[in-house]
Amino acid sequence: MSDRLSAREVKRHKWWGWGLDDIAFRYDNKPAFPALARDKVGVDLDSRRPTEPVLSDYEVPAGRLPADARSLLTGVVGEENVLDDDEYRVVHSFGRSLPDLFRARNGHFERLVDAIVYPASEADVAAILQIVLEQDLVLIPYGGGSCISGSVTPDVSEQRPILTMNLGRLREVIEIDDTAGLARVEAGAYGPDLEEQLNALGWTVGHFPDSFTYSTIGGWAATRSSGMQSDKYG
Repeated sequence: MSDRLSAREVKRHKWWGWGLDDIAFRYDNKPAFPALARDKVGVDLDSRRPTEPVLSDYEVPAGRLPADARSLLTGVVGEENVLDDDEYRVVHSFGRSLPDLFRARNGHFERLVDAIVYPASEADVAAILQIVLEQDLVLIPYGGGSCISGSVTPDVSEQRPILTMNLGRLREVIEIDDTAGLARVEAGAYGPDLEEQLNALGWTVGHFPDSFTYSTIGGWAATRSSGMQSDKYG
């Protein structure tokens, strides 16, 4: 992987739930499943057809990022890598715990992040941090969005502009020490992307938490990640 993704190419959850927009649980190809759910669990899957929520049905508060701050950020990462449309702001304002998803699906948008910036290098990160200090912004780092601790959700009482820094463009294996069995990896690499790169070099990450598909190496390090499939290699 040598080409950097643009911000909109970075994998993200749907705004109202887990997984990508085109991923859903289907049972039309499992003819025995509705009867099993009804008889064993007491859930009649045919009683109603759930519909996906539509973001435009809810009132989304306007962003508060000052124009001069946005201009400085786009000067670092480019216009296409600073996003402030409603859907991206909602996605980045909630984790994926049940309380988070309940609030998102019901349009409880008391305070959202005001913009999302996507750096593509260590120098970009340093420049963004300098802008945050100079402009008195709040900064929230963001990996895969599988957080269940509330740490990506803005403080409702915060009056300063809130900027989320999504590290999803930083996703490459930089180097491997074959003797020590250590890899130096950019913080925004998702689990599957990291495993694919390591497999191509004859290695495995050896760490497969439950959130593997939608979490990043930076998030694993920040949270001391573990999981039921992480006990063989550590």
